[in-house]
Amino acid sequence: MHNSRSEKDVLKDIKKLIQTHFGESAQGIHVEVRGDKVTLWGTMDSLVEKDFFASRIGRIAGVRELDNSLTVANDGNILDKDIERDIIERFQGSRYEDIAHLGCRVSRGIVTLLGHMETQSEERFAKRLASQIRGVKEIRSEIQFLQKAVDDATLVNRVETAMVASPWVDAHEIKTAARNGLITLTGLVDSPEEIEWAVDTAYKVPGVKAVVSEIFARHQSQGEDLWLTEQLVSKLGQHRLNSGQIRAFVKDGIAFLTGEVYSEEDREWAGKMIQYIPEIHEVNNSIKVAAHSAK
Repeated sequence: MHNSRSEKDVLKDIKKLIQTHFGESAQGIHVEVRGDKVTLWGTMDSLVEKDFFASRIGRIAGVRELDNSLTVANDGNILDKDIERDIIERFQGSRYEDIAHLGCRVSRGIVTLLGHMETQSEERFAKRLASQIRGVKEIRSEIQFLQKAVDDATLVNRVETAMVASPWVDAHEIKTAARNGLITLTGLVDSPEEIEWAVDTAYKVPGVKAVVSEIFARHQSQGEDLWLTEQLVSKLGQHRLNSGQIRAFVKDGIAFLTGEVYSEEDREWAGKMIQYIPEIHEVNNSIKVAAHSAK
């Protein structure tokens, strides 16, 4: 597909994104745009920042390919044993019992997760928690899954049922296929956020080994909508309402919020974030409060 946006416009949006989320600390980030491909290089403070930055760039209209060559900085004072200790403490502070019992080993900043879990979704969440720890350069997994083998026809049925049940996915626009536990999703949805919810939903289904998304979004952020979206995401992150819990985007001055939080207070607080961004004049808050704690 031909890129309808100029390299200059795409680069301008990326630089605004960098400034919004990282400010002066982004001096070590370098960007090159050639056609619809973006290349990143330089250093960041943590693995979670590297992954977060890449995920935000992928939402920009005109970006179809991303080479994320960013590296995680290490001042040499962070020891493997310190990283291991911090990860275990983060796991034990989790609301999820299965994650609280996980272990890990660390070698030169490379973390390997150890233990048993029920679903791939739990493993992804554990990786996200570990990536927040300073000094982590890469995360690998030797986690064993307790789920029983499921035939592909049953797996497709389970995933499609989960899609229908999700309040944030239009199941009619997504097709599901399975082969040896690998789920492939195809279709056309309204936004990149809906693609993420579809993938997350599939990963939560017992028996799913991996998910490949071939879903495309009708609308990607650019210009003013992108600028306002990233400001809102940044404000939510500052109040510990991160992109793993809540998805947010702005279109024509209206903020759309989806996701799940642990209290009504968090839900209301997320909706109030627009007061810090005058250009957003309305909020559509579809965030749900978890029925009960997982721990």
